[in-house]
Amino acid sequence: MSRSVFIVLLFAVSLGLASCSKGEYAEEMPALMTLKINVGMSGTWPKTRTDHSGAENDDEKMHTLRIVIVRPSGIVEKTEYIDLENEPAIERICEFGGIVSGENKRIFLVVNEHSTKTEENGIVERVVPYDFTKIEEGKLFPADTVYNLTIRLNGKTERLSGPLPMSDIHQVEVPRYSPNEQEHIWETELTVRRAAVKFTYYVTNESDKDLRVVGLEMEKMAQREYFMPRELEDGAFIVPSVNGNNEYYLFEHDFLTAVGLPAKKEKVDLLRQAGEKPIYLLEGKYEDDDTDKEDAMLNYKMALKLQCDEFGPASWKTTFEYLPDLPEYLRRNTHVVVHATIRPDLEIKCEVHVHPYIGVSLDPDFGI
Repeated sequence: MSRSVFIVLLFAVSLGLASCSKGEYAEEMPALMTLKINVGMSGTWPKTRTDHSGAENDDEKMHTLRIVIVRPSGIVEKTEYIDLENEPAIERICEFGGIVSGENKRIFLVVNEHSTKTEENGIVERVVPYDFTKIEEGKLFPADTVYNLTIRLNGKTERLSGPLPMSDIHQVEVPRYSPNEQEHIWETELTVRRAAVKFTYYVTNESDKDLRVVGLEMEKMAQREYFMPRELEDGAFIVPSVNGNNEYYLFEHDFLTAVGLPAKKEKVDLLRQAGEKPIYLLEGKYEDDDTDKEDAMLNYKMALKLQCDEFGPASWKTTFEYLPDLPEYLRRNTHVVVHATIRPDLEIKCEVHVHPYIGVSLDPDFGI
């Protein structure tokens, strides 16, 4: 065989091997694609009958949004931070190119990560005590650290104010595409949940006294909750345990402006009349020891602080009344609507409706 023929044959064999190798590579390696994520507030999809499920005020909207996409290996594939401070939103569409197709990915959503709270001693601290800029593409996602982040309210008068912390975790099965010159785009809708329980209050005065409501108290509020939802397959959720419990406390709130409550006045929106926003507290799972005896869920109690000119300038507190008919524990991203009635003996009875989160103010007669 001549030298020239040998070279031609060797070149042909090398082409064949290259072609075979290329074909195997195409079968083993999925194509890169563009992932389009539409992030919306939980309750935005599907639209509710009010069609205003997004937010009652700017505190309930997204001021910042961080999306972290994690591959099955635990490596951060993509991360993006979006500043929405100038125009807080209830929905946002984000696109990520260069995503490996054909994988089951975890997508972490973090909203309003810079929110702060002022403690009773005047110290201002972050609501979520973590620097999310530490999460970098190409590095291992700090799963244990993020899963165990907690939000804490330390004092009896503390509550969540300002932009509410929100979060969620989603498992997303991204379809597999074979390599070719076609551009592959796949879109998914993901929701984010407010890490808070929203409270509003309506009061009816059945007594013959002209009253003023100057504050309220609620027993057995949770001091801590996980920032990321901690849910089990059966739908139950987990709260942090501290010294065997969640350090439940008595929440106290005095209104900036006393709310007038004339005799026989019905369904006064306390917070709105006081010029205040809804009250936002943490999810909790307190259960009274007498629950089994009563064959009913006994957990949270409420009292009103009242004034009456007939009795002098001092205020007094009604007897604490259980919040009845709670369908379960106080879960995040729910709206608790309390209807309190002041009876002729100036004690209260309560009726409670717990709704999936609804942004707009509810009509007092609005049911579940």
